[in-house]
Amino acid sequence: MNADDNKKEHLPLYGIGPILCFPMVVLTAVGVFLSEKEYIFGKISDNTVNTILLIIGILLIIEGVALFLGADAGGNLQNDIKDNKLKTNGAYKFVRNPCYTLFLLGSTGAILIECNPLLLILPLLFWLEMTVVLKNTEEKWLKDLYGQEYVEYCKNVNRCIPWFPKRK
Repeated sequence: MNADDNKKEHLPLYGIGPILCFPMVVLTAVGVFLSEKEYIFGKISDNTVNTILLIIGILLIIEGVALFLGADAGGNLQNDIKDNKLKTNGAYKFVRNPCYTLFLLGSTGAILIECNPLLLILPLLFWLEMTVVLKNTEEKWLKDLYGQEYVEYCKNVNRCIPWFPKRK
């Protein structure tokens, strides 16, 4: 038996990201396009509300990008995955899936900027998709790989919505 036999299999470096993120990008782009071409009616015409939604939308996009950049704090994300280390620092202190959350926040921001409330169903569908897919794939893999350490991490950090860590 050599040393490699004792080493656990690590997670895929890119996980299920393309499966989660591609539909978010495409559906958001299609929704915004259809709304702009007025195939989807219901745009808000109040300038004050539009300005508020624009500001919130931009802030959500900035938050998503910041989480994405913070996910690889220290530049060790891929090394941690290869070395089977559970990543809990950087953006991972605030959300368990900061890279996927970028797409959730970005699509929500783009939809808010578009000012069409009918499109707000999309972020809800994306959140549901992320929840179902992640619970049935990556979260199972991580629980198998890290056991109780991952279970405790899940108790303190949200899956998709960034928030301050819960007190232990």
